[in-house]
Amino acid sequence: METKESIRYNLQHLNQIVFEVTDECNLSCKYCSYSSMYEGYDTRSRTKMQFDIPKTIIDHVIKIRDSSPNTNYPLTISFYGGEPLLNFSLIRKVVEYIKNTYSSKKINYGMTTNAMLLHKYMDYLKSNNFQLTISLDGGEKAQGYRVDHKGSNSFMKVFKNVHLLKLQYPEYFESNVNFNSVMHNLNSAESAFRFIKQNFNKKTTLSALSASGIKKEKMEEFKKMYQNVSDSILSSNNIDDLETDMFIKSPRVLDLVYYIVKYSQNFFKDYNDLIYDLSFKNKRRTGTCSPFSKKMFITVDGKILQCERIGHQFAMGQVTGKNIQLNPEEIANSQNKFINKLREQCNKCSLKKICPQCIYRISNITEKNPICNQFANKKEFEKLIETTTNFLSEHPSYYERILNEVKID
Repeated sequence: METKESIRYNLQHLNQIVFEVTDECNLSCKYCSYSSMYEGYDTRSRTKMQFDIPKTIIDHVIKIRDSSPNTNYPLTISFYGGEPLLNFSLIRKVVEYIKNTYSSKKINYGMTTNAMLLHKYMDYLKSNNFQLTISLDGGEKAQGYRVDHKGSNSFMKVFKNVHLLKLQYPEYFESNVNFNSVMHNLNSAESAFRFIKQNFNKKTTLSALSASGIKKEKMEEFKKMYQNVSDSILSSNNIDDLETDMFIKSPRVLDLVYYIVKYSQNFFKDYNDLIYDLSFKNKRRTGTCSPFSKKMFITVDGKILQCERIGHQFAMGQVTGKNIQLNPEEIANSQNKFINKLREQCNKCSLKKICPQCIYRISNITEKNPICNQFANKKEFEKLIETTTNFLSEHPSYYERILNEVKID
């Protein structure tokens, strides 16, 4: 369960702030979480974030971090949208403010972009060592849902800009650029992964369409577009070669990592785990992150959330001008209220030690008796364990690769 102390600790050790610098976008992706297919997000109104919001948050977070010892590790400031490069003037102003005000701090920069404007700003991004995540679903057909406001496929423009970045700054491209490919009915795991690997020598992350917040009248459209990542991998012609190449980016390998961490009894986070029996500690119910343990997300109008994937109705605070409303006790109580609704289901669920479910992505979590679709009884769980151990038996080399290549945060 959350407490005001755990929230304060997370704020003191916060390592990433993500700013939605604009809700405007130069694309009109048909599966976007802000599209007409979804609900639960604030109305998109072509708004640009004003400088006082990031300045106030950055000052506040750094002050909190400075109040705690041993927090001199990097803080990452990330920019999100919409398309963040449509508000480049704010991004530059934030970076310059940090350089002038917090030059002694270790602060890094990141951005998620559709790359439509990459050619205009790549020099600046490179000179400030931005980590970039580029959204590209594969070839021209795979990019068919990522269209501009006239309905034209964005592929040629994006492909040209990404190649230009690679040609102009090859070392930067190698060290700082990553890809994300959304799965749908116009691509496949194999085609998307191979396309990015062959053209850019990168391993893209494969993401499923968000199944949270679908409007009832859009459900059939969603079902037509949706493609499960694991199922797509399993249907590949060369599944073993594909998964060996994907490795940790494959859902089955990632499930194997979770199994080893949670059930092998051979994973120790620190020396205390070796010395003491820590089984008495309260285990976290659900797969919901402790607020701000991973990041803080700020919407274009100053709402404070745990991350960009959560509906805006679950805001945990608000930035207004120079004022911040962020109450750790209220945040803890609010999250505990939702988790307690699932208490009986969680206690009976055999998946509770490796629960993947975020409460804020349960469609009926605000109702009196919400239902978790990830609930697994003993028989279902035993089947899952059998499947995982069989997978390891068929790929024994993966165990050594996990030990040597995977870093557990």
